[in-house]
Amino acid sequence: MQFGFSRSAIALAVACATVSSPIVFADDQQQKIEVIEVHGKVSDADMIIDQTDLTQLQANDLSDIFRSLPQVSVGGSNPIAQKIYVRGLEDTMLNVSIDGALQAGYLFHHQGRLSIEPELLKQVDVVAGAGDATSGSGALGGALRFKTKSADDLLAPDERFGALFKLGYYGNSDGFKASSTLYGRATDDIDVLLSLIKRDTKDMEDGHGQEIPYSASEQEVGFAKISGDLTGTQSFSFSHDVRHDDGTRLLRAHWHPSKKNFPLAQESERNTSTLNYYYAPKGDLIDLEVSAYRTQNSITHTHPKGTDRAGNVAQNTYFAEYDSTGFDARNTSIFDAHKIVAGLDYRSDEAMLEDQGLVYELSGVEEGKVYGVYIQDYFQVTEQFQLSAGVRYDKYELTDDDKQDFDSSGFSPNLNLTYEITREFSVNTGYAKAIRGQKVKELFVLGYYDNDKNMRKEVAENVELGFKYLGDNLVVQADIFQSTIDDAVSTAKNLETQSPYLFSNVGDLENKGFNINGRYSFDQAAVSFAYNSSRPKWKSHINPALVGTAISDQDWSIGTSVGDTLTLGVDYSLTDALEVAWQARFVKRLDDAGTYVWDNTQLPEKAGYSVHDLKATWYITDNEKVKLDVAIKNIFDKFYYDHATYAALGPIDTGVAEPGRDIRATITWQL
Repeated sequence: MQFGFSRSAIALAVACATVSSPIVFADDQQQKIEVIEVHGKVSDADMIIDQTDLTQLQANDLSDIFRSLPQVSVGGSNPIAQKIYVRGLEDTMLNVSIDGALQAGYLFHHQGRLSIEPELLKQVDVVAGAGDATSGSGALGGALRFKTKSADDLLAPDERFGALFKLGYYGNSDGFKASSTLYGRATDDIDVLLSLIKRDTKDMEDGHGQEIPYSASEQEVGFAKISGDLTGTQSFSFSHDVRHDDGTRLLRAHWHPSKKNFPLAQESERNTSTLNYYYAPKGDLIDLEVSAYRTQNSITHTHPKGTDRAGNVAQNTYFAEYDSTGFDARNTSIFDAHKIVAGLDYRSDEAMLEDQGLVYELSGVEEGKVYGVYIQDYFQVTEQFQLSAGVRYDKYELTDDDKQDFDSSGFSPNLNLTYEITREFSVNTGYAKAIRGQKVKELFVLGYYDNDKNMRKEVAENVELGFKYLGDNLVVQADIFQSTIDDAVSTAKNLETQSPYLFSNVGDLENKGFNINGRYSFDQAAVSFAYNSSRPKWKSHINPALVGTAISDQDWSIGTSVGDTLTLGVDYSLTDALEVAWQARFVKRLDDAGTYVWDNTQLPEKAGYSVHDLKATWYITDNEKVKLDVAIKNIFDKFYYDHATYAALGPIDTGVAEPGRDIRATITWQL
């Protein structure tokens, strides 16, 4: 058995940690809500990562952000190709948002769809499995919520203005990262933050010291946020985030170079604008929050010169853009022993692929809409017993690139029960359902893949049973789960045309597993662990040979098999000015044909591995305004493939290994 762990996904309750704990139980972070006891369910977030951990890890990409959470795997190695998997299900099966702005859409299944700068993040919430009605539409496998910083997070109560400068170096890729953040109170009621970030890295090296071709990156990020109070009862925030990536990439960025996988110029950009409005008059019945957003995610591929159908030499350029707009309006009311959240949401998606050359002549446009209404009640029935129940109704509309119209709708109920046996120990169980209607296709298959005219909505159900112990120094949580997704959509062969390029309901999948995590805090140290076992596989399939087999890398946009994962972490405060930590992640080998890796004749076993990291923070000045963060990732220079790497090993091509040892250093100066 091989495994690996870091600062645990299960971290501790804030109240019982004597050492800073960046990853905490969602429920424990909400003790300020008096009517909800600490053991009760206040939000659907299972795990929370805060900026303390992101800073100490010197997080540079998605893999760094989720490194210590065993329920979350990030494959792809190359940052441009990284994909997130929660309990083996890809992020395309999740509801992903940044400050409430949903990140719908999918650029290209050969590279990741999410782009976020860890430097800007205040917090990340993870929901594993179908959750509360507040999780949003289409959350078949859960939700990821990224929350960005504001000026108020950086300013001390007596400060008016400030600045934060960072300069970092990454040894593996011989790269640097520089950021400048200015923030302040423009008036007594209005805060402003502006952040500019530049990152430039060369090609990475794997654990064998071999260069990972075309993994170099040049990225620029701009972020601005203004927030504050309009009146004594009204407040707002407006943010705009621009992320630009430019470089030469492989056509299929997650594979090695080959005749069919050639390098080409790629340029991608994400623009997200979000407006949040809050209204909270006196009393407990009205606490209104409205979020409106627009996200534009675009990518340009400039192919080498080729020949069009007339035999003319031409350079082919594809431009693709995903444009998503929407809003979420919700009100929270508290009366007696109830906390009720009710709201409605809406999203409009438009996908466009434009062929600006003459070689392949692919193009297409699709438009989709989602309407939702929901209510969730957190009810403290007795001092020891809490009930959380809710339901949402969603309606989906889609006009695809073949001018086919789809329409589907349905209800998604949930029920969660928590019983506090003692003040420290509680048990819980829950059920949740989520539906997802027909959605806009990924950009680079528009005009190429068709939709089955009889395609039905997907339906997910999740059942969990667990316990939680919150002691003075010890925190332990465990649960077992069973999730199903009926009528899962993937590629299937059209029986009439024999074309394999058809999206259809291919079958029903089932995912069983368990999680256990804990943390023990000493005066100046803390030890944590977390373990996850997930087994997504086909319960039924249009191809009878796949029934009972694992969800494999062949089912892109659904999921993959990941071995049992263990994370371990130790945090220690040597002095008031020096903090050190060790974390490790152990992943068990997958070698049982069918059950774990689909078919050994097609996809060989996935080797187990363990990866260790060290990190340290030194506050150089007494006022902590100047500090040095040092991290050594993959200390032993391990050569390995993450189990979540798409087609890591296969008959067609080979995925990209993870980076080898990386020594990172960041100096921070706060004025």
